[in-house]
Amino acid sequence: MRRIFGLADWPAEVRAPVLALGTFDGVHLGHRRVIGLAAERARARGGPAAALTFEPHPLEVLRPGREPVLLSTIDERLEQFETLGLDAALVLPFDDAFSRISAAAWLGDVLRGRLDAREIVAGSSYTFGFRREGTARQLEAWGREADVPVHLVPAVLIGGEPVSSSRIRAALREGLVEDAGRLLGRRYRLAGRVVPGEGRGRTIGVPTANLAVEPRKIVPAHGVYATVATVRGRPYGGATNIGTRPTFGGGGVSVETFLLDFDGDCAGEPMTLEFARRVRDERAFPDAAALTRQIAVDVDAVRQLLAEG
Repeated sequence: MRRIFGLADWPAEVRAPVLALGTFDGVHLGHRRVIGLAAERARARGGPAAALTFEPHPLEVLRPGREPVLLSTIDERLEQFETLGLDAALVLPFDDAFSRISAAAWLGDVLRGRLDAREIVAGSSYTFGFRREGTARQLEAWGREADVPVHLVPAVLIGGEPVSSSRIRAALREGLVEDAGRLLGRRYRLAGRVVPGEGRGRTIGVPTANLAVEPRKIVPAHGVYATVATVRGRPYGGATNIGTRPTFGGGGVSVETFLLDFDGDCAGEPMTLEFARRVRDERAFPDAAALTRQIAVDVDAVRQLLAEG
């Protein structure tokens, strides 16, 4: 899959693509349906399938805040794209100036003029242009006039409600990682490198791997989770605590994982965490011994949950 950054680098050999439109943060079940249809239509035409996304996420520019909003980094998004049969992915830099492009310019100058899209696939709630002035229905009407077939994909419903990135963000912020996984179509994951911690886990017989997380990505709510950690190319069950270590006086938020059946030191190595289920809330214990006893209970619960799939 070709990875293209910016309109100026759009290659001439990616001619007349079927283009999937969206931000695609998380590449959830609804996004997969849009991208899948674009790949299907491209195969039928005998041309390339491409997706368009943005970096940074438009929310980070238009509504900057203290809480991270990303479900997937751009690298994670592109990796997901590649699994879905796309030939190319275009990453457009999003800033205040870009946000002011009119709906008409987006359609005529970008989609038709620069990218020469021959078919377009988008979700039925797709919006575009300055202050979201363009709607999916306007895109469809423009396509009829410009002889560019537009396919609007209805939302995927789970639990009677549309799957959306905002719904997944809300689930993660409440610690509902199972719900988030159902909407994504796979477990939510965090990736980074293992960094040295304060060493308290080792002193109580429960050494943990401390994950340095991309600060722009959402971290699930504080608590203990059953996870699957991939280290050195191998999966291990994990009991992951997200929180501030209140038993030891608190501090910054950390993501610490006790790796089941792992022997060794993985400091400095890359690790990926997939969140299977929440086990309990984070809470303070009267002393380290009480915490150690609870961790043993947590580990047993994690083993059982992962064994159940």
